[in-house]
Amino acid sequence: MKFLIIGCGSMGRRRARCLHSLGYRDILAVDIQEERRREMTSELGVETCGDLEVALQKQPDFALICLPPHRHYDALLRLIAARVPAFCESPLVMTLEQADEVIARSEEAGVFVAPSMTYLHNAIHLKVAEILRDGTLGKPLAAISHAGQHVADWHPYEDYRHFYASKRAEGGMCFDMLPHEFHLFTHLFGSAKALTCMARRRCETIETDPGACDVYDVLLDMASGVSLMVHEDMFQRPFNVYRRIMCEEGAIEWNWHTLRVCEYGASQFPGSADWRTVELKAYDFEQMYVAEIGHALNSLRGEEVYGMPPRRERDILRLVLACEASSASGRQLELQEREV
Repeated sequence: MKFLIIGCGSMGRRRARCLHSLGYRDILAVDIQEERRREMTSELGVETCGDLEVALQKQPDFALICLPPHRHYDALLRLIAARVPAFCESPLVMTLEQADEVIARSEEAGVFVAPSMTYLHNAIHLKVAEILRDGTLGKPLAAISHAGQHVADWHPYEDYRHFYASKRAEGGMCFDMLPHEFHLFTHLFGSAKALTCMARRRCETIETDPGACDVYDVLLDMASGVSLMVHEDMFQRPFNVYRRIMCEEGAIEWNWHTLRVCEYGASQFPGSADWRTVELKAYDFEQMYVAEIGHALNSLRGEEVYGMPPRRERDILRLVLACEASSASGRQLELQEREV
């Protein structure tokens, strides 16, 4: 297969490594910045060019869109017009209107589009889902996810003010991170019935575009009966991820490195809880990126059913936009049944 990577930034280089891990070497990468093209070639030996139209003349079999979110829409439409199936980083697009057009055009042209679903391929998250299915801990009742990293620490090698992550208008300032949270927790708990969000600017030293928020605190009422709290911020130092699910007979707790479970035996207050660490053999954080590309390619070949089709991704985008609408209005929003 011939692959085209659109964007030679950090994610573009990561996706090139993913393809190498899967045994693919016929890769062309395109980027308008010469320095990034040089880095892609010097680090990974990938051929590059500076023009998408020139790259498309090579007739790639599959494209990977690794651009800032506000540039996904145009890239998707161009690939669909060229009949090139594509994987796209999250979020797929910035508005519901853009999502509707991408869905309509891709379905009419019969072009496979695979929105990113990275968190669903993480080995810890797969194990969490397995534990919940096992039922030993009883029904899940509540969950919390707390994640944050200072925007200036994302790419310490460049000025964060020139990087999309510092601009809501370009898909940063949590807008690109919340979909990952909703991918994970709607997968574990099903659809959301209602949500309340408080999105705010808290850090006065971060420079961003007008109206952008650096923290989103979201409370969701899940249809399965789970109360879910999601905190995402762009100012936290040091970086932190903490997630916990509280069940009828115990709890699950994890971050990006460790997973532990506590099964209820007897009252433990004021003693210490009896947590056990779940062994994760050969765990590799980067493997989730490789696994989702493998899944996309298997789905393209018809060997698997893709886990995050564009119509489902559209509903994830609706959740993100509902968070902003709730915060702006100061109201709880009831979500329609169509919501994921």
